Amino acid sequence: RDIVLIGGGHSHAVALRMWAMQPVPGARLTLICTDTETPYSGMLPGFIAGHYDCEDIHIDVRRLAEFAGARYYRDEVVGIDRAERRVICRQRPPVAYDLLSINIGSTPRLGHVAGADAHAVPVKPIRQFGERWRALLERVRHHAGRTTVAVVGAGAGGVELALAMHYRLGRELQAQGRAPDEVAVHLFSAGADILPTHNRAVRQAFEGVLAERGIAVHRDAEVVEVAPGQIKTRRGETLAAD
Repeated sequence: RDIVLIGGGHSHAVALRMWAMQPVPGARLTLICTDTETPYSGMLPGFIAGHYDCEDIHIDVRRLAEFAGARYYRDEVVGIDRAERRVICRQRPPVAYDLLSINIGSTPRLGHVAGADAHAVPVKPIRQFGERWRALLERVRHHAGRTTVAVVGAGAGGVELALAMHYRLGRELQAQGRAPDEVAVHLFSAGADILPTHNRAVRQAFEGVLAERGIAVHRDAEVVEVAPGQIKTRRGETLAAD
């Protein structure tokens, strides 16, 4: 029986590792992925903070597939023929399957916020975000004035990124003999609380850390528009941001 995995997401990386340790007799595993290396998003804040290099946070899915004894096809899936049980690829012939799993990660729907497509930087895909982050680092290094960074979304990922950005940018300025407070980080939450899926003790702990670091938290501040150099919230608040 043919088991086909589309995408090199976290679940498929774990599945390949487990398969390598205990393969299933009578089954053949195939991985179809657009990239040879897939980023592990759990390490992204550490990369932003400067604790990891870009190579450290990526998994070589080709090597992992070889380790698991799986076929690896680097291609883009453009369709699924459910009647014939075939995966339609952009370049190679269709791949037959008995069981199919899709783990391609998520992409933010920026179209729900006016101007976000053109003027905001989505965290995912991580590869594109990494390129924009490196560009921002260079900009801060050569920008003589104050830099303001806005992070929209106060879940676990948003809080981690805000703290990581604040830490890294401050370190970059200190390395140049400049004051770390030349960078201001703002965190926007659509609700009244940060970390809404965590318990009260965790929220209070991180609220203290954010306050200690000087990161401004905007509550009940749903972002509705992003324009060049500024963002606007539903309640009429406007922030000038780089």
